[in-house]
This record gives sequence, C-alpha cells and structure tokens, in this order.
Amino acid sequence: MMRVIITYSLIVIGLISSLTAKGFHNEPEGAVKIGDFWYSILSEEDGTAEFAGFDETYFGMSEGDDHLEVPSTVRFPSNPDKEYVVVSIGEEACRLSMPGIPDIYTTIYTRGCCWFTPLDSITIPETVTSIGAGAFMGSGFSEFIFPETIKEIGNGCISWSYGLTKVVLPSHTKEIPVDLCCYCYSLCDFDISENVEKIGAGAFFRCNNMKKVYIPAGVREIGNDAYTALVSLENFEVDPANEWYCAPDGILLDKEMKTLIAWPFARKDVKVPEGVERIAGEALNWGFELTSLDLPESLTDISNTTFRYDESLEKVIVRSLVPPACAENESGNQFMFHRNVYSNAELWVPDESVDEYRAHPVWGKFKKIRMTVGVEKVSATEEEAVYYSLDGQKVDNPEHGQILIRRIGGAAEKVRY
Repeated sequence: MMRVIITYSLIVIGLISSLTAKGFHNEPEGAVKIGDFWYSILSEEDGTAEFAGFDETYFGMSEGDDHLEVPSTVRFPSNPDKEYVVVSIGEEACRLSMPGIPDIYTTIYTRGCCWFTPLDSITIPETVTSIGAGAFMGSGFSEFIFPETIKEIGNGCISWSYGLTKVVLPSHTKEIPVDLCCYCYSLCDFDISENVEKIGAGAFFRCNNMKKVYIPAGVREIGNDAYTALVSLENFEVDPANEWYCAPDGILLDKEMKTLIAWPFARKDVKVPEGVERIAGEALNWGFELTSLDLPESLTDISNTTFRYDESLEKVIVRSLVPPACAENESGNQFMFHRNVYSNAELWVPDESVDEYRAHPVWGKFKKIRMTVGVEKVSATEEEAVYYSLDGQKVDNPEHGQILIRRIGGAAEKVRY
C-alpha cells in the first residue's frame, strides 16, 4: 500500500486553519439539508435514509458542542408525511475540510481529508446498520464502541483519530476493514473477537501505542502492512489452533514459517529466523528506529519497499550465498533501502559471495560491503587490530602467511598475516 508522508509544515498550516477559520463540511452530493444535518434517501420503497453529514455551524462554531446524536428517523420536505428510518451513516459523514486548503487528501488517503473534527462522542441509534468509509476519520474520540447492530463498516472509518485508545467491534464482525485504525497513535486496546477471519491491509498501521497483539484461531488472512510501524509492539501471540499463522518468539509468520508477516517493532535489532524464505510486503518497513538487520541464509525473496524507510539502520547482515531477489516497483526501480542506509550502513555478506553482491542492482548500492565469515558479532569498537580465522574463531597468536580476517575500528578485511 502506498503511503505519503505529510510534511510537518503542512500539518501545522492545517491545524492553524482549523483553529482560526473553523471547520467546513463539504456538501454531500445528492443530499438534502434538514436542520443542521444532511440526509439522502436510500430507498423510497423501504423508507430508508442515510445520515450524510452536518452543517458547517454544527461543530467548531460553539464551545462545548462536541457530541453528535444521529437521529433514528427523518422527514424530507418533499414528502413531510412520510417518515424515513436512518439505517446508514455515509462516507466521510463527519469529515471537515479547511477553507483555503485544496482537497489534497485524495493523494494522502483514499477516502478524503480528515482535518480533525471536534467530535468526541456520538450516539448511534439502533436503526443504523452501516457506517461508511472515513465516516469518523480524524475524530476526537477517546474510545469507540460499535453498536452490535452494525453489520457493515467502511474502510478507514475511525482512522487518524490521534486520541483514540480503545475500539470494540461488534462481536459478529468477520472482517476488520482496510485502514480501520491507521494513524490512531494512542490506540492500545483492541481485542480481536474469535469470529474475525480477515484483517484488512493497513488496519493498524502506525498504531504506536499497541504493545501486544493476539491473533485468534479463525484469522486466515492478514493484509499488507496491517501491523507495520507499531513502534511499541513487543510481541505477537497466535492461538495454537490457528491453521494459517504462528508466532515463534513473538514474531508473526505464516504457519509453514516461510514468510515473515509482521515484526514487533519495539525490538530494534531484527533477526529474521532461519527457514524464512520471504518477507511479505512492508513487514519491516517504516521501522524508523531499527538499528540492525540480520537476514537468514534461507531468504530468497524481498519486496522492493521492505526496508524503504528504515533510515536508522547501521548494519545489515545477509547470510544467503545468492543475493535475495528484489521485486521492481511500479516505476521499474529497485530501491529497497533508504538512501542514508546505502551510504552509511555496513552490508555484511558471505565471503564467497562478495562479488555477486557488489554487482547486484540493489545490494550493490551499499557503499560499505564487508565479509561476514562468522565475525559479525565482534565488537566494532576495537582500537587495535584483532584477528579471526575464516570460520570466525579469534586467533590470539597469528602465524606468518596465515589467511585471516582482520577487524579494527568496526571494519574487517581478509588478509595474509
């Protein structure tokens, strides 16, 4: 999933605009304004309607007016004698846009602009069974408990809600929508019910406060970057009865333990288990604080963006004799690591494969390519030369003519003593 980084200055401009010019809701297409709210007729025959939004004066124009009570019924001026039942809250129904700022959000998020609403509580009537995509994006909720009557939840429904700490889905939910809680930085309490079978892509992207994740037995599909960039995440736990996933040592893998699905980002030193052949999507991307990366000999396939924003990496160890394949992106580029990593980090590879890595279109971008030969755990702070045999054993008394690895000041090279 493509992500776009918003510059700090743009965020500041947006927040200042929200404070000075107040929020303005886009007029929902095809909707009718009745009082403070906008509605759309869904079905004349069934007598159903959708809550499509609120008037620009409803929120942000008066102090303390941060609660929204969605009506259960509505009468339209065109037919005042007929009462329509409100069964849906529409897409982006509680979205605010800012005057003077173009609708850039379509390039940032598929459902439009979230510029933070003052909405911090809501009453949803039992008549409502559907909530549209981005309906409460950027809200001020501290917790959001979906009523049991809700049967459909749109993508990104409560995303970008920075103060949100707890979410409870209806117990019958089988699919957690795409981007449901992405960028909910404070979210720490989210229990996945035993009925859930699918977790959508980006569902918990950048939920920085989550420390543990439990995957129930019924989950059979986890979307790309569903758990990417959770910087406080310490462990995954998977129900032993789950037939599709497992979590040895708290690392989320497929059941065959051949694909890395997600990494607990609180661990800054990454060591991918031996036996893993593939790293899924962005399983290790957006690890801004990761410092070292150790990839197993079994690894053969890596996404072209797997480590794209892991800009703090200082050391990368690749144990595979054959450089792992890297898929090209949509532009035909192979740019797997951040440019700072290519320039500053050390790449350690098997002695006999150094030339192959240097000639590779991706791995060859590293400016510092070293030989592993078993010495990767040696301290990089040696002030005097230390010698090791080719199998990684320290040699205290080198002999003349002996082929050794000399390590000094963090650098290593193969030499004849």
